[in-house]
Amino acid sequence: MSRQQLLMVTHDRYFLDRVCSEIIEIDNKQIYSYKGNYSYYLEKRQERVEAMNADVERAKNLLRTELDWMRRQPQARGTKAKYRIDAFYELEKKAKQQRDTGKVNLDVKASYIGSKIFEAVNVSKRFGDLKITEDFNYIFARYEKMGIVGNNGTGKSTFIKMLMGEVAPDSGHFDVGETVRFGYYSQDGLKFDEQMKVIDVVQAIAEYVDLGNGQKMGVSQFLNYFLFTPEKQHNYVYKLSGGEKRRLYLCTVLMRSPNFLVLDEPTNDIDVNTLRALEEGLEDFDPYHFI
Repeated sequence: MSRQQLLMVTHDRYFLDRVCSEIIEIDNKQIYSYKGNYSYYLEKRQERVEAMNADVERAKNLLRTELDWMRRQPQARGTKAKYRIDAFYELEKKAKQQRDTGKVNLDVKASYIGSKIFEAVNVSKRFGDLKITEDFNYIFARYEKMGIVGNNGTGKSTFIKMLMGEVAPDSGHFDVGETVRFGYYSQDGLKFDEQMKVIDVVQAIAEYVDLGNGQKMGVSQFLNYFLFTPEKQHNYVYKLSGGEKRRLYLCTVLMRSPNFLVLDEPTNDIDVNTLRALEEGLEDFDPYHFI
């Protein structure tokens, strides 16, 4: 293949790493360019963020001194004082900068689950000539993390929907433990009311999130974990991007403290930071996953 120019927008980190020689980042209404692949970008971005955080911290320390001066200043100020006052407001603006680390926090408490998870008993399902399963038997064990793979159209999502009770098997059944609390992240997504605000979507489910051991967290703080700032929490759903809606959907799944995650195509239309957090969160998620 001849050498050609290429411009792409993607959330696939591994593809970016293999293909790209330059990364352009849009952050806080500014554009930053990195001459390298995605791994190089991560390294240099971290250096930029650390330098910026240090700059903000210095501004905060200096602001305390200047704030004391502002309070002691008389009303009549000369030209030099006016210059210092203008500089104070610039300093105050910098010191109040909130650094968005871009990290989604998926460290949520799962509810208790007993020894019985679920058992598939002689499950059969077909659509015309397409056979999904035939007399399928399986006992899902504790601490097990399972992945279902296969070509498009082979019935992966149908199998999950049978487990969730959304599609009935032709024969057989699923026997689910009494303490199992599913957290179902569907490929189809959650149908939000586009005219609702983000905070209202979450508060319609619960006013707080149970963290276990008697601890609770307000939903506004929980939304912060998913990179929804207080300002964005009061945005209407229709203003969110596709990736932000998927992130909000993931938030509504995890805030219910599930002990068995069922994730159907969880990486579709998810931004890079959420993908990374999802991988790390699933590695540390103590109970059970079904992907």
